[in-house]
Amino acid sequence: MAIKPYLQLVRLPNLFTAAADSLAGWLLARGSLDEPGRWVPLVLASVAIYAAGIVLNDVFDFEVDLVERPGRPLPSGKVSRRLAVWFGGIALALGPVLAVLSGSTTSLVVALALAACVLGYDAGLKRTVLGPEVMGSCRGLNLLLGLSQAPELGGPSAWLVAACFGLFVVGVTWISRSEVETGQTRGLVAGLALQNLAFAGLVLALGRPDRFPAIGSTGSILPRGGDGLLVLLAVAAIVDRAGLRAYRDPVPKTFQIAVKTGVLSLVWLDVAAVAAVRGPSAAVVVAALWVPAFLIGKRLYST
Repeated sequence: MAIKPYLQLVRLPNLFTAAADSLAGWLLARGSLDEPGRWVPLVLASVAIYAAGIVLNDVFDFEVDLVERPGRPLPSGKVSRRLAVWFGGIALALGPVLAVLSGSTTSLVVALALAACVLGYDAGLKRTVLGPEVMGSCRGLNLLLGLSQAPELGGPSAWLVAACFGLFVVGVTWISRSEVETGQTRGLVAGLALQNLAFAGLVLALGRPDRFPAIGSTGSILPRGGDGLLVLLAVAAIVDRAGLRAYRDPVPKTFQIAVKTGVLSLVWLDVAAVAAVRGPSAAVVVAALWVPAFLIGKRLYST
């Protein structure tokens, strides 16, 4: 049995970005990887719910993909729809169960909200004007899942970071809506504008890391916050470069590259947040998740 279609079905490269969100949230709140019995279930819950969302998205999009993306695992018949439904349903239920194992009722509530948003998006909200916003909410909740065991979910600064993550994904989603078309740039322009608004919000949130709880020494040679802001500026430059290329040459390939760049950049937004608040030593742990996402993404599609 060929395994590649199954890996494509779950968008394997993207699963590492989901793990990065919840791990970054934990590090923003706790500052270290102590107590693995609490953070590991949260990371696994993020991965399970994300995988469920990706698979169920293809289940609900089966008829559309028969026309627009016939080579994908489900329309091509390489993976059965029945198996995909079972996998997606089990993974969606598994996420909240794993959140419970972290020992927090708040984590369960956030996981349930995340699962509900994922299912609502896949089941039809993605085709409405609220689709990108619901997708963005999923990403913001994913970060909040890691923050779910902090008092008040990490406080206002952490909420702003989560909101900006969500806004960035709203932008990515608007761009992805045009990835099978040629010459359509309205969604691209809107998406890039939202992504840059998210960058501005993150500068505001991460520029004052003293608003997060102080936990030990950051071990940084830069002022607290400087490391993360440098990473954030680099991410913004890379994302905007890919977006401008798509604008100049609005064909499916350049749009898909812009979307893929945005998705993989999510790991680096996590890195920027952790570096700004907890220093580079903590951020390296999150950055390590980009390596498999990037390498596997060379062989498997991410959009």
